[in-house]
Amino acid sequence: MEFFDHVIVGGGILGASIAYHLSEYSSKRILVIDRGQFASGSSSKAAGLILQCSSKHSNIPLAKKTVDIIPVLEKINGERIDFHQVGSLRVACTDSSIAELESLVAAASRWGVDVSYPSQKKIKGIAPWLETKKILKSVFFPTDGYIDPYLLTWQYIKAAKKNHVKFVSNVEATGISIHQGQIKGIQTPDGDIACTNLIVACGVWASLFSDQVDISIPMAPVRSHYWITGNEKEYKNSGAIVMLPDISTYFRPELGGLLLGVQEKNCIAFDARKLPKNLDSFAPTAGDEHLDTLQESYTAILQFYPDLEAVSITNYISGLSSYTPDGEIILGKIDTIKGFFVAAGDCGSGITLSGGIGSIMAELVVDGKSKTDISKFKPDRFGKIKIYEEKFLSECASARSAKSKGHSSLQNSY
Repeated sequence: MEFFDHVIVGGGILGASIAYHLSEYSSKRILVIDRGQFASGSSSKAAGLILQCSSKHSNIPLAKKTVDIIPVLEKINGERIDFHQVGSLRVACTDSSIAELESLVAAASRWGVDVSYPSQKKIKGIAPWLETKKILKSVFFPTDGYIDPYLLTWQYIKAAKKNHVKFVSNVEATGISIHQGQIKGIQTPDGDIACTNLIVACGVWASLFSDQVDISIPMAPVRSHYWITGNEKEYKNSGAIVMLPDISTYFRPELGGLLLGVQEKNCIAFDARKLPKNLDSFAPTAGDEHLDTLQESYTAILQFYPDLEAVSITNYISGLSSYTPDGEIILGKIDTIKGFFVAAGDCGSGITLSGGIGSIMAELVVDGKSKTDISKFKPDRFGKIKIYEEKFLSECASARSAKSKGHSSLQNSY
């Protein structure tokens, strides 16, 4: 039986980042196993936003680590990652969203994230398509940006391989071995693998995988999607990310057009037991019903993006993200089983938080504690839960709907 000190189940962006950071922190043997190809799941379908400040202030130090690690990976691997550091413009059109902006600015100041209040002229320069009549206040975070999440995942993998981490694809971890409250290894169709520490980072499968040893990970797979416009209106690719929380919508440049994301009023969560093992064959949205979702917000979006009437929708991308009822991620050790760690429930922020999650997990595994406050991320913070019940799934779906402070009077009046 082959032995590794640390086994990571899941080869998406979180598993890859954990592998790299752990290999920098520990010289012991590390294995990453995935039942498919690396970076082929949710990581490959994400919009790739890297936003350092959010309403979840607990995430800020993690997001900052991601921005900081990108140039390090480029130096290690000798390759450009093409982080489009175009900045993010956060827009407020109601009193409540103004208060949220001020909270973000205060948090940015505490954590040393650059921020400014742009003039109307500056706004037109960084987002020429944006109609500004309803904007009461805006702030700009110049060091935010977007990235190809598939490429970033592979940069973590390449850097980890330089530190002799072993990666095995197309092999499924089918079981967990525990003896007297201590992780002993995993089972696979190719044989058992022994280990001292097991790190579960398998995305939407984390709850299902852990449930086999009666560990309830409080998260559910929730639909995530975005649309890409044609380039009938040429915006170039240099514009900023624009976040419009009052209508639960965001934009970023994409292929001469815009990528448009909408956090729908009634999100859809799925029972992980009913998902196919290969998500390539699974469509979270049936047929053209996604256009109904876009139509719900269409009139509200037109207030800020009047060109929507003049452009085509060329692509629709849908996938699954893992959400928790409170919108906080899951990161930490399982206290009841020694050597069992979980990084899951990224709440649609896995790309943004990948650097911080990898760094913190490395500290937890090696030192038993983290330098960063992760008390809000505790895996057992909800106690014993029934992760497949409709009520719980609904709570996770609602967390996605509430991720952006939207559905205000700007939207509900239509």
